[in-house]
Amino acid sequence: MAGLVLLLILSVNRGMNLEDFKFIYWMEYAHRMWGRGLGIMFALSFSYFMRKGYITLRLGVQLSGLFALGAGQGFIGRWMVKSGLEELPSEYSQPKVSPYRLAAHLTSAFAIYCGLFWTALSVVMPEHQLSHWLGFGEQLKVKRLVLPVSFIVGITAISGAFVAGNDAGRAFNTFPKMGDTWIPDGIFEMKPLIRNFFENTATVQLDHRLLATTTLLAIGTMWWFTRKLDIHPAVKALIGSTVGMTAVQVTLGVSTLLSYVPVSLGSAHQAGALTLLTLMLLL
Repeated sequence: MAGLVLLLILSVNRGMNLEDFKFIYWMEYAHRMWGRGLGIMFALSFSYFMRKGYITLRLGVQLSGLFALGAGQGFIGRWMVKSGLEELPSEYSQPKVSPYRLAAHLTSAFAIYCGLFWTALSVVMPEHQLSHWLGFGEQLKVKRLVLPVSFIVGITAISGAFVAGNDAGRAFNTFPKMGDTWIPDGIFEMKPLIRNFFENTATVQLDHRLLATTTLLAIGTMWWFTRKLDIHPAVKALIGSTVGMTAVQVTLGVSTLLSYVPVSLGSAHQAGALTLLTLMLLL
């Protein structure tokens, strides 16, 4: 397997030497070992606390489900990597993983993280304690705003996986326009039409821009409608932090695009998406 990967990489990156390949190889190997290590630590900790009687039936079911998702994530990762080793249509084609499988891998990772974080919150701060933070009526008003906004944040993050999977961040490296126009040509050139939203570089990037703008407006609207509610100062601070993090995330996204997607900024942008999602979960 490693030999095949080496041949594929060297066939595209002809200036790469063996040391460069080793760096990529060990990064991938460390990622796999880290995932397996997390699974082992989770299983050992779960078994210990279950044996001690610290875990209730409900919590045990939740943790078992999360462990199953973690195991499934390993299979999704393997399935994703396998797509990058399939036979290429021509010698000039660049090997890369399927954007669909990459999006599935990222979505699964975010789902596991959200599940773990939400479960931890339910243990540290049970539902009855939240009533001290928000009055019942005000709590409903905040939740009615937070739930749809959280959905938009999640969809925007997933759309970023399709940007990465199609290498769309290396095209149209201008802002706010895409090249010389607001809407580039050829955004619906693929057939059937639905493919454009997942495989067309121009359409995928345009989607991500529009979703990011929608997220910024949605979170700004959430702040506007909650600023005068009689809610706990900590909740108001969280909403304010969410607005600030959204501004940072948009800035990171634009900077990443204008800089032709350096690894450092791309990683920071992905971490920013997870941070923003975390703040929404706290709300």
